[in-house]
Amino acid sequence: MTEGCNLYGRFDIEIINAATGEILQRLHVKNRLTEINRTVRTLMLMGTYNGPADALEIKYFAFGTDASNADPSQTALGSERFRKALTQKSANGGTITTVVSLQTNEANFLIREIGVFGGPDGTTMLARTVVNIDKNDSLVINITRSDICEI
Repeated sequence: MTEGCNLYGRFDIEIINAATGEILQRLHVKNRLTEINRTVRTLMLMGTYNGPADALEIKYFAFGTDASNADPSQTALGSERFRKALTQKSANGGTITTVVSLQTNEANFLIREIGVFGGPDGTTMLARTVVNIDKNDSLVINITRSDICEI
């Protein structure tokens, strides 16, 4: 018998007209987990991790303008322009869900990258994805990220 855990992350994004509440677009985007994410998880499972207990605790979403491909070796966004603490965090079975909502006065630029940050001081990039969202002051954007472990 072979067992395994397929670990991955996904962003579900709703772009909403702030005046009417109408959902204008829904995006479902996979992300790239970083090497630190994989390394810390492996060491924790091996019982050899000696770092902080909150090394992988998701604390912030960051938004930037760099459209280069996501790579596991990246430790920061290419061009970060805005950062926001989580709005909500929950767990259900093997899925951790984190939510951020960008209001009309936040991150009004062409968003090309989204990063997820955690660790004791919130500076460790855990995942990154590339998008193309032209955010402006007439839009609200709700971003739900799921970290999923399928067995």
